[in-house]
Amino acid sequence: MAVLVIYATKTGATEQCIKVLAEEISNCTICNIQMEKPSIEDFDRIILGAGVRDGKIYKTIRDFIKKNHNELLKKRIGYFICNEKPKETEEIIERNIPADLKEAAICIDSFGGYKAYAAPKEGSDQLKGIFVDKIKAFSQKFMS
Repeated sequence: MAVLVIYATKTGATEQCIKVLAEEISNCTICNIQMEKPSIEDFDRIILGAGVRDGKIYKTIRDFIKKNHNELLKKRIGYFICNEKPKETEEIIERNIPADLKEAAICIDSFGGYKAYAAPKEGSDQLKGIFVDKIKAFSQKFMS
């Protein structure tokens, strides 16, 4: 069962979540979409993760979803966002993930996050503001 994890990050929160996911899901392939364009044909399962700015997930992930919409419907898929405002999670997901993709998803969640100006400094706790327990629960549900 081949798993591809595609993400976009600006402040690093999403990348920190990816590191935890990679520990939980063995043999997954990780792709920073800002550095490479993934080919999804060889994968059974796909996780898409992105940070949020002004209520929108990062454009590179939005564009990827639009471009690959029909192909994504054929995969076992999960989505996560990193946003520092948990009360807005449902609204953000509603606005950013098409209804048919949302309905077909195994799981969708927010793993927390932080504002750009409050990103953890190097040498400090890089997971500050990240809900590691949610990442672990997401990975277990996604792989079951």
